[in-house]
Amino acid sequence: MNKVGPVLNDMDDLIGKVLAGEATAQEKETVMLWRKQHETNEKYFNQLNHIFYKASATNVQVEFDADEAWTKVKGQLNKSEGKVIPISRAPYFSPLRVAATVFLLVAISLTIYQKTAPPVQTLAVESETTTRQDTLPDGSTAFLNKKTELQFEYNPREKTRKVKLKGEAYFNVKHQEEKPFIIEADEIRVRDIGTEFNLKAYPDKDTIEIIVTYGEVQFYTKDDPGLNLKAGEKAIYSKRTKEFYRIEKPDTNMLAYKTKVFSFNNTDLRSVVLLLNEVYNSKIILATEALYVCRLTANFKEDNPEIIAEVIAETMGLELTKKDDQLILSGKECYN
Repeated sequence: MNKVGPVLNDMDDLIGKVLAGEATAQEKETVMLWRKQHETNEKYFNQLNHIFYKASATNVQVEFDADEAWTKVKGQLNKSEGKVIPISRAPYFSPLRVAATVFLLVAISLTIYQKTAPPVQTLAVESETTTRQDTLPDGSTAFLNKKTELQFEYNPREKTRKVKLKGEAYFNVKHQEEKPFIIEADEIRVRDIGTEFNLKAYPDKDTIEIIVTYGEVQFYTKDDPGLNLKAGEKAIYSKRTKEFYRIEKPDTNMLAYKTKVFSFNNTDLRSVVLLLNEVYNSKIILATEALYVCRLTANFKEDNPEIIAEVIAETMGLELTKKDDQLILSGKECYN
């Protein structure tokens, strides 16, 4: 004789609501009365309750295989003695219905997990006309050159630290073996292996440059393992040819935007002035093209472009004049 009560489909839905804490008082009472109708009804409810809490206490996968889930659940249900008293003529163990019920439980437990899991940490940093330094949420630091954008994301569930870079930045990475630190710049990837390095990757340039000052990095793409670089090594990647080039004698002035240390060795004066103006946003001007080919050998550690221009003028026998915000170097001959 069938028990009086809601049909199976309705009962599955009501049990799901009760376990999820979304049932009304009347729905809770309906489930409670159904459980008291027969011992096997109570066992069925307890088994679903056990599966629900077991699922919510573990890391749940988003992908769901209904057939596999049904097989596992049926195996657990068949371990118990007796059968659930049917409330209607519909077969109680319809695979589709039980799989749907388990899917509901998994979805609920996934929601619980997402709400209780640590949040993803993000940081967006941008520098336009000046350099800036920021500490990332993981304790690493990044010193940004002008016209640079950086986006940082730490995912505690996946244990990954990712940076997207447009521009140039010097990184001092807080190395954590179990939490890889990876930078993406166009198609290039840089993987930290306990490192300090400078990465120059402006979108409008054909090349991406890296110089390592401490530790080791992997400089690569998704399709090419690239190069492993250690302290003192520099490499360039050509976006046009898709090739990596290791540079034997790195230009130490690549870090001048950060260190304000310049080292010129028989360098033409035009290149000297271009670099100083780029670093300082200054307007040092060579009065005549004849001065472009003059050569300079000197080292500077100075944060004032006017003082550097005065030293260059004194060293090379030139005259320095000021006009508004311009520093003009003029002269007929160069004395190296």
